[in-house]
Amino acid sequence: MPETTNNLPAVTYYTPVELVGIYRNFLERGKSNGVVWLRGIYIQRPSQNNQWAAYYDELRDVDTNTSITLKINRQDRQRLKPNSLVQIGGLIELNPFTNGTIQIVVSVTRFEIIKDEFVTEQDIKRSEIRIAKTKRGFKNVDAVLEDKLFRDERPKVALIFASTSITMADFNVGVNAAAVKIDFTELRQSFGKGASLAAFLKQQDEMKFDTIALIRGGGNGIEALDDIAVLQTVSEMETPIICAIGHVGEELFLKSIADKVAPTPNGLGQYFSEMVERVAAKRNNSRAALVQEVKKQFQKQLEDSNKKNKELLDQIEKMTKQQQEQTKANKENIDKLNEQNKKNLEAQQKKNDEALAKFQAQSKQQMEQSQKQNAALQKQLADLSKSQKESLDKLTEQNKQTNTLLERERQHSRELERQLASKPNYTTTFIIIAIIATVVGFILAQIMK
Repeated sequence: MPETTNNLPAVTYYTPVELVGIYRNFLERGKSNGVVWLRGIYIQRPSQNNQWAAYYDELRDVDTNTSITLKINRQDRQRLKPNSLVQIGGLIELNPFTNGTIQIVVSVTRFEIIKDEFVTEQDIKRSEIRIAKTKRGFKNVDAVLEDKLFRDERPKVALIFASTSITMADFNVGVNAAAVKIDFTELRQSFGKGASLAAFLKQQDEMKFDTIALIRGGGNGIEALDDIAVLQTVSEMETPIICAIGHVGEELFLKSIADKVAPTPNGLGQYFSEMVERVAAKRNNSRAALVQEVKKQFQKQLEDSNKKNKELLDQIEKMTKQQQEQTKANKENIDKLNEQNKKNLEAQQKKNDEALAKFQAQSKQQMEQSQKQNAALQKQLADLSKSQKESLDKLTEQNKQTNTLLERERQHSRELERQLASKPNYTTTFIIIAIIATVVGFILAQIMK
């Protein structure tokens, strides 16, 4: 919110995030309101050339990580201390970039240091942890526990107490009431040493609890829970964290990065018991609503089913009627076809009988002709056989006679050869040869007949 101061003229001061909103409106209107006064934490940017006439540093919002660029000369920069709470007056400049964006820069003309080292290194580290936690996202503890309870599963919750803490009666009443549905595991650990507590939390993060609750009353030593090691561990844990530490109104940075904060330990016990009751009521209401919904759906399904059954019965009746008509038509067609087939069969049978009688007559005639031809052929064959037999007998007789003559001539020839061998007379030899040739020719002529 805008604030005023009595140390400077009566002007209105803005945080960087407010200035961004104002200047967004200014860009829409297209005009400036002159000198702008800002309040925030002065942050010096490192690695700048000492020969530059002006330096570019930041003015960061106290409550957020939003910042705006300051353009400041060397003399004023030397007078300002890093991490100081300051009030800045200056003119707004616009630095356009080639990518189409415009950087808003405040050219510092005057300033006042409100508090030196307003932000310590520890504060910066805590701020960075909170920013990282915001980017990583906070876990919905209520949703995690309610989901399991609604499904009638027992969530597993680790209750981590300081070693010297004494559990409060009110807290125990709430936890005992919730223990019928939630499995609580009570653990003890010293909260005074950040490193040991951080290591212990890392171990419990691997135990697959549904949530882990840090529980401690208020009083001295509570600031140890804001140790950087503890904050870093809590921000990186996979298991959701519930913070139930201190009294109402006690400031603790750990609460800003916890996934859920209970105002007091007693409030945490009440939180668990109320959650169990709330989920039970939801389940009962859901069960009743489910019954009504099921009845409604069943009634609708029954009506739809009756409607579909009626439609099916109508279709069946229609199909039955069509089937009967079709059956009647088919029967008439079958009767007609049977009558036609009967007529066709009788006509075809008559034709077949006539054809068979004609064929039988033709076959009989052909058989008689064949028998006559066969008888004639048998007679011719018999005559031929007799003639051939007589010729064969004649030839056989002639062969016998020829063989007899041939044998005689052979004997006569051998006799002549013997005589010629004893009396070599060439004339006689030729005569004999001629006679033999004549006899042989006569025999061959007889054979060839």
